[in-house]
Amino acid sequence: MISIISVAVKAILVTLCAFAAASALRRGRASTRHAIFASMFVAVLALPLISLLPLQDRVTVPLLSIETPVERDARVDPVSLARTDGADPGVSQALFPPEATDPIDFSSLGMTAYQMVALFLLMRLAAGVLRLSVWGHRGQLWLHGSKVAADIAHENGIRRAVVVMTSADTHVPMTYGFRKQTVLMPVAAEGWDEGAVRRAIRHELEHVRRDDWVILLLARVACSVYWPLPMVWAALRRLGLEAERACDDSVITSADAPAYADQLVTLARITSARQSVPALAMASPSRLSERVHAILDPRQPRGPLGRAAFLVVMGASAALLLTAGSVSLVAATDQIGSSHESATDVSKETDAIRDGVEGGIAEGVREGVDGAFEDIEVFRESIVKAAETGNIRALSLFFEDRRIDINTAFIGDGTAVLISSRAGRLKAVEWLLDRGADPNVPSPGDGNALIAAAGEGETGIMELLLARGARIEDVVEGDENALITASAAGRAGAVRLLIDRGADVNARVWADDREWRTPLSMARRGRHQDIERMLLRAGARE
Repeated sequence: MISIISVAVKAILVTLCAFAAASALRRGRASTRHAIFASMFVAVLALPLISLLPLQDRVTVPLLSIETPVERDARVDPVSLARTDGADPGVSQALFPPEATDPIDFSSLGMTAYQMVALFLLMRLAAGVLRLSVWGHRGQLWLHGSKVAADIAHENGIRRAVVVMTSADTHVPMTYGFRKQTVLMPVAAEGWDEGAVRRAIRHELEHVRRDDWVILLLARVACSVYWPLPMVWAALRRLGLEAERACDDSVITSADAPAYADQLVTLARITSARQSVPALAMASPSRLSERVHAILDPRQPRGPLGRAAFLVVMGASAALLLTAGSVSLVAATDQIGSSHESATDVSKETDAIRDGVEGGIAEGVREGVDGAFEDIEVFRESIVKAAETGNIRALSLFFEDRRIDINTAFIGDGTAVLISSRAGRLKAVEWLLDRGADPNVPSPGDGNALIAAAGEGETGIMELLLARGARIEDVVEGDENALITASAAGRAGAVRLLIDRGADVNARVWADDREWRTPLSMARRGRHQDIERMLLRAGARE
């Protein structure tokens, strides 16, 4: 049991290192992050074998503290205490029955349950591969798609054998295969325009070049073996995301980024959030917003994995694997009566390992949580991020190309113009107003665009909003009005602007069903004396 726990702890530590490296390179190329997670899965699969090697200078670390009592010279049988001279032994046995000699072996039960679940996951993976093969046999050879694939492969130096099929079993392009790769296209692809066909096939051929399907299968095998560890499943999702982003980067080097992003959104809307087969689908609802944002971000580094980066990743993975393999985690045994210092040292080591395990599981759970996918939720994440960053190309994709209502208010975030106003994105606010955004649309808990800008002291945006019809005295439930919000936040410039534009310095709002709030009372509560004096000079009453 200790050896299994030892391998599990090592797997968590290796996975933690992969997440840390990917986080450090979050502004780097997706192909590099994909290589990090791919090497991580190879490493965790190799851990049980490496741990068996007779490595020199193996380091032993106590994993569990097991307390063993010191042997006593004599044992007292409670039955013998009950006996007196001449007493009937049978009576004593009835009063003090002997202890059970065959307790339940929970370790064996746990191991059996683990093995059954692992076997089930491996069988499901095999069934999925078989299902993919059946889809391919049922599909129809697509001559035009095959010709496009051959042309793209020739242009990009891809020498793998590829066949393009259309299948009624899938609604989104996907790739699978070992020696001969098969690209499955939906039947509807025959009606796509030439640009959409080339983008989809270019995306799938990049999977072929990178052997992403084989890497995916290895990762799924690793998840089946380490299924109790949430971090490993989280790494599987990151592996798939980085694989898709690396292929996206390859496509948009020769294609129009907004058109490609629009194609992904369209495909995601008709695709199930869960895949019934182990294949990399071109588009899925999961984390679509991250891909769209990266596609439309001109500052995002792109390109394939270079030779130097490949050697660094492989070298670091090999070093980490050998280091982990050279450590033996064993049960630490302390006898009662041993020195206090020894017990303290073991406790510290045990606590450190336990903290690492618990922290790793928590990180895996956080990484693994994906929001529910509803029709509007796909757009919500992308719109919020685009509005926060002022990405006008992304905003154009959704509000102009997709014709989403520009005044949609997302609970918890607000409208796009509110979000951009709060984030200080002047150009994005102007773009949204030019296309019909209403600055007065309320969002309970978030205010409206003017209130949000006032709370952040964005005077330039406030002037623009007021010039475009923002009502200076509007009150939104839970957010008061612009002057009260600016006074509470200590935004002297915003307060001065609002007073100059005629805001009522004695406005009162009943808040939280318990008090009246005014600009003066909120300035005093926040101890903003400069604002308090400004309001008093403007006629604010006590």
